[in-house]
Parts: sequence; C-alpha cells; structure tokens
Amino acid sequence: MIALLGARGVLQGISIGKGEASAMASRARQALKAATRLRALAALGAASGLGVALLAAPSIGVGATGPAIRTCSTSNLRVDKIGENDFTSHRGWIFALRNVGSRTCKLRGYPSVRLLGASAQNLPTTVDHFGGAPMTVTLTPWKRAYFATTFAVSGPCLPRPPVFAYGMAFTPPGASSRLVHYAGRFDLCGPPPARVSIAAVSATNHF
Repeated sequence: MIALLGARGVLQGISIGKGEASAMASRARQALKAATRLRALAALGAASGLGVALLAAPSIGVGATGPAIRTCSTSNLRVDKIGENDFTSHRGWIFALRNVGSRTCKLRGYPSVRLLGASAQNLPTTVDHFGGAPMTVTLTPWKRAYFATTFAVSGPCLPRPPVFAYGMAFTPPGASSRLVHYAGRFDLCGPPPARVSIAAVSATNHF
C-alpha cells in the first residue's frame, strides 16, 4: 500500500513537473515574441534615423562649395586662333583655350604673351591689357575660354623699322609653361620691343 502511494506520489510529482515545464515554456515563448517585437521596433527606428541622416546630408551640401576646382594646367589646354577682328592700322586676333583634360578646371585673368621669331626664339615684347575686369571661367572637358590680342601693324609707323614675328607664346593664367601659336611671318609697329595688348579670358567670345 505504501509502495502504491509512493508510486502515485512519484507520478503526481512527474505530472506537476511537466505542468510547470509547460508553463515555463509558454512564458519563454511570450518573452521571445516580446523581445522580437522590441528588436523590430529598434531596427525600424534605426532605419528611420539613417534615412533622415541620408536625406539631410545633401541639404548640408547645398550651401557648401564642394570639391575645389583647380586652375587649368597647360598640359590640359590647347590654344587655337578662331578669328580676327581687325581695325584701322591694327590687327585683332581671337584665340580660344580648350580644356582637353578629363577634369573640370578654371581660369581667371590675363594670359601672358611673348612674340616669337623665325627660330621660335623669344622677341622683346611690351604687353598691356584691355577689356573688362577678369572673371573666373570654369571649363568642363572640351569647353573653351576666349581671349584676344591686338597690335599695330608697321605701315603707319614708318619710317621706323618694323618688327617681324612668326608666332606668339601664351602662358595661361596661373600656369608656368606656355602654349605656342604659329602664324607665319607678320609685321608689327617698331622699333623693338613691339607692343601687344591682350584681354582677360572670357566664358564667351565677345571680341
């Protein structure tokens, strides 16, 4: 009898243990679900915050200058004579500096100019400026900036000896090396040094 009651007690203990285990498992599942919901809400909040930051970032950049645009180097430019605008006793030659590099660059100011002789040697040259105030010209790849030169021809200067030149060398604003334009023999009012006037680079050809 005692053995039977002991056996029942053991069985009841086992049954009670299973009930507690079931309840504990249920609570664990509920806690897991709650934790999962909290993690989802946290992730959503983090994602929302990231989205706001990403949206706000461009607005910060609107007022910023962005990456600095560098001055055009001579190696990324080429010079072409694109026209003439002659007037009484003077020649006006119009040139363009084209950005042949792969990056945007800028120019501002007056190119320097030097007359060249028959052997491409430097000739004494007096330089002055004309036109409006210099403006910054931004050149994307293949775009051009324009400038012009003027000089008096020799005829009105006679009997003073003329100056004969064969080309002009231009150093772009902010650069240290030069580009050469070969023109063939042309005459300027002498005596040396001949005078050449040059305009600042411009975004448009208004010469």
